[in-house]
Amino acid sequence: MIKVLFVDDEVDVLEGLENRLRKYVGRWQMRFALGADAAIKELRRDSADVVVSDMRMPGMDGGQLLDWVRERHPETVRILLSGQTGADGAMKLMPVAHQLLTKPCDIELLERAIDCGAGLQGSRERPEVSQVLGLLQGLPALPRLYWDLVRELDKPSADSTSVSKIIEQDMAMTARVLQMANSAFFASARSVRSVRDAITALGLQAIRAAVLQLHLFRAMGDIAMPRGFSLEKLQTRSLHAAWLTNQMLANPEDRKTAYSAAMLHDVGYLVLAVGLPEASARIRERARSSGEPLHKLETEELGCDHAQIGARMLALWGLPVALVEAVAFHNEPMRSGDTRFGATAAVHVASVLSYDKNDPQSLPEAFDLEYLRHLGVEETVLGWQSGQPFSRI
Repeated sequence: MIKVLFVDDEVDVLEGLENRLRKYVGRWQMRFALGADAAIKELRRDSADVVVSDMRMPGMDGGQLLDWVRERHPETVRILLSGQTGADGAMKLMPVAHQLLTKPCDIELLERAIDCGAGLQGSRERPEVSQVLGLLQGLPALPRLYWDLVRELDKPSADSTSVSKIIEQDMAMTARVLQMANSAFFASARSVRSVRDAITALGLQAIRAAVLQLHLFRAMGDIAMPRGFSLEKLQTRSLHAAWLTNQMLANPEDRKTAYSAAMLHDVGYLVLAVGLPEASARIRERARSSGEPLHKLETEELGCDHAQIGARMLALWGLPVALVEAVAFHNEPMRSGDTRFGATAAVHVASVLSYDKNDPQSLPEAFDLEYLRHLGVEETVLGWQSGQPFSRI
């Protein structure tokens, strides 16, 4: 059962929320705190899986409360509600809140945010993994692409096409812009699954503010990466995988989901490289020397693999479920339950086909032939692997 703490400074708001949420009593263990001080007392008494807080409260506001939660309970999902925070203010709060929802909040939207954010939390993942995900305020972008974006945004001729071409080459910037676009503060309630659609929904002004004023995007700078890890090569391979999914899928909506998911399918490697560099280097070295699959060694040491770690981060950030699932199951697609060749299958196939035998960082992955056989595409996919031209399915 998911433990949820709701925080507001108005008694009638909390009572109304409690009444509206009665149907979730069997799924959520709910507590209600009147103000930030009461919330802190509750969390000191017993932790929560999710904290949902109002923004505007006297004394310590919701942003400050969630920052306190981030530092002391990094494993907790943090959701902020506000009816008055503008877009600029909302962007400033993105590093402390996993998701930003408008107030009054649609109950079904709140349900998805709580269930998706807490639902992917692995029962076997090590505490240090939960802490890394909870403390993570952003990911580093490739300096080359970051500065390309800064220069492009300075041009009077910049538009959604030219800006999206740069952003969709970088997994950190892709994840962040999709997070913004899927927040109720910035766009419509519909799922936004492609960088181009995200920028169209957000507008260039919001992207400029995120990059130039609020620093939601940042260059890698002085972050020390583990030995043998190359962000440039990781992103080149991910971009190749994204391109491959476009060649496989006939459905335009599937292509949007698969392209972004393929670009982000190995983002868990970057999370580990930034948050647990020693463990990341040790596991990769074990995989090279033993020949065992990398994701199995990650699960052995960390309780989960890079696919699950990346998917959990994306779920926390509120990205669409279909995209999150394609990332989560790209090594083990049979677990997805999908019965057609869609985004999840395409990302799985692309992750294998994008293996670069000339790159010592790129570790080989294997097709789930039983899954491909189940979908009736085994011969087609093996034909692609042997060099036959792609045909969209």
